[in-house]
Amino acid sequence: MAGAPALSGQVLASAQTSSLSAFLAEAARVNAQIPDRLRAYRARVESEMSLALVDSGGRERTAQLEQIASDVRFRTADRYDQRVIGYRNQFVGPTFSLMSIFGGWTTPTLYGNRLQLGVTSATASNRTINPSSGSYAIHPLATNRDTYYMYAGGDTVVTLFSTSGRRIPLARIRVTPRPDAPGDAILFFGDMYLDADRKQIVRMRGRIVELEDGKVTIKSGSRIPGVSGASFVELVNVEIDGEYWLPAFQRTEIQARIALFGEFRSIVRLVSRFYGIRANDSSWTGPEAPAGVRHNLTFASAARQQRFDDWRQPIGAASTDVYFAEFDDLAPGAWRTMGDATVRFRPLTLSEVFRFNRIEGVFTGIAAGHDFRDAAPGLSIRGSAGWAWHEGTARGAVGLQRTLGRTTTGIRIERALPHTNDFQLPLSWGATLSALLGSRDDFDYLDRRGATLSVTRMLGLRRRSLVRLDIGPASDNAVRQSVSQGLYVGEGEAFRPNRGIREGNYFRTAASFEVNPNVSGLFVDRGVGVRLNYERADGDVRWQRLELRTAVRREIGPFQLYARGDAGTLLGTPAPQVMFEIGSEQGLGGYGYKEFAGDRAAILRAVAGYTLPLLSAPIRLPSRLIMPGLAPGLAAGIHGGWTEISGPRAQRALFELGARTDSASGLAVPLSRPTEGTRASAELLMTFFSGALAFGVTRPIDRAGDWKFTGRIGQGF
Repeated sequence: MAGAPALSGQVLASAQTSSLSAFLAEAARVNAQIPDRLRAYRARVESEMSLALVDSGGRERTAQLEQIASDVRFRTADRYDQRVIGYRNQFVGPTFSLMSIFGGWTTPTLYGNRLQLGVTSATASNRTINPSSGSYAIHPLATNRDTYYMYAGGDTVVTLFSTSGRRIPLARIRVTPRPDAPGDAILFFGDMYLDADRKQIVRMRGRIVELEDGKVTIKSGSRIPGVSGASFVELVNVEIDGEYWLPAFQRTEIQARIALFGEFRSIVRLVSRFYGIRANDSSWTGPEAPAGVRHNLTFASAARQQRFDDWRQPIGAASTDVYFAEFDDLAPGAWRTMGDATVRFRPLTLSEVFRFNRIEGVFTGIAAGHDFRDAAPGLSIRGSAGWAWHEGTARGAVGLQRTLGRTTTGIRIERALPHTNDFQLPLSWGATLSALLGSRDDFDYLDRRGATLSVTRMLGLRRRSLVRLDIGPASDNAVRQSVSQGLYVGEGEAFRPNRGIREGNYFRTAASFEVNPNVSGLFVDRGVGVRLNYERADGDVRWQRLELRTAVRREIGPFQLYARGDAGTLLGTPAPQVMFEIGSEQGLGGYGYKEFAGDRAAILRAVAGYTLPLLSAPIRLPSRLIMPGLAPGLAAGIHGGWTEISGPRAQRALFELGARTDSASGLAVPLSRPTEGTRASAELLMTFFSGALAFGVTRPIDRAGDWKFTGRIGQGF
């Protein structure tokens, strides 16, 4: 009798397996063929291709956006025409279009039990059909499915109601590659949702994995050492005419990690929405595909693309609606928080491995991390250590942190070389390349040792906002220049001396609140971003510093507005290392490096632009390369800055930063000075590539001055 319960459980499990197998067999039969009454369909597709970067804090920032309008036609069996009729873009700098890589980026149907990867390579489109093409994965409903896959689930998870009032129960099936699958193959790992009544596929969401020599791994990765990657797909259908499940929403996302760059992740994302699907409509105004071509991608004339204005969504909206972490449950094992404990090379930034500046000279280091995973979910320990070869100093850090849900708590002990520059854009880590190759190091540094206890809470539906608290003891010490120049230097252009600080021990408290930190003034993310930061030191060195940043980016048709404002004040006793210093690096053309300083400061930068309605169509070059349209335009900008000294203590801190002897009076004067009003300059620009490249003239408007040539690459400041 003791074995009876186990036997009953085995019988129940066997019955469930048999029922699922029968369900899958029927679904395979139904989906193997396109419905007899479906001969064709036409639709309008609006797609967005984007290139984004995710930093070590999980903030996603977009560097490239392309919005593409297409007319599409599908005909049985397996004939797909796509014609690009509209195009617009936003880039941080001139580059090639992602259409140079992808010759197709939508899957015309989930019928046929042939699974596309969500994209077609540029070399595969407009070519004769090849049934054995590597762009296909083995479908979870293929006739040989049991050789490659294991299945679980099959229960109804949600019920939909069609426009005709039909009740549609959806069954979810988890699809997992078998560990003993043979040969080489491309496989699917994820969830498949089916109309439980009609057995037709409604949605597929998963990751594409590779099988090589009979070895299956869901740790998808690159063959390049230190580079790991994962390709995710989400394909959603909608019921048309109460009979057919045809495309509604499709998303392909290729994520990659490079060990040398630490926790940073790069993303290529393609999001498409289908509008106005007309079943059994095979009318077509574009060119007919040559015989045997499965996917035929063509482009309307440049004039037609430039006239197109029937956009359903603003540029950037499709990318904003999704978030990279939505695929975390399908991520490769090495990326996930569960599983066996791992130890791996794990820098937070490249500067932990290599950097060059005028204080340390060449610095080299190593970083590693240990994730406890199943043993202690969310807990990790990481450390870095390195040596500054010219300075002869060791620096590094060790930290322990745990993430539970939206909250991360950690402790960190470190010796670092932070810079004291103000109002910096994201990813401003130092001057390695400019210092090494051009002997230009526009940063000032100090040696800081400390221990920090931190708590971070992510906020919002897609965790795009956060609040953070840091507390702990610290010590600031002055550093001296150890190298005079980089590899190349012009006459009289060696490194300038490092600016002074006030040394001492103190207890540091810092609190920050960020709303949409991806909107920063540097990248092309749309909306409004805000950052409020409060920091104080109590001890031998004392200060209180309050800083506010706002950034706005908005497009209305051909008009664009980019603006960023920074303001800060010191409360109580100022210290030189937290004084606000501004100059040419903050957009004040015509002024010197950190020419102005004070214990109160503000910077405002704004550009308004208009893209002319010409030359906006993508430019197709030989070798299948595609560049964004020249898209010329006009822009006007203003850059203003202000600093103030509030009293004698602030004046003392100003002198501690550095002083020089005035040639006229022979007296010592500080290197930096208050602005004595607002310093501002205006610029008039001719822009190209939708603002990614600009040339024009600028002049000061706070005083008399000549117009001077100016130019820039990128839309940020």
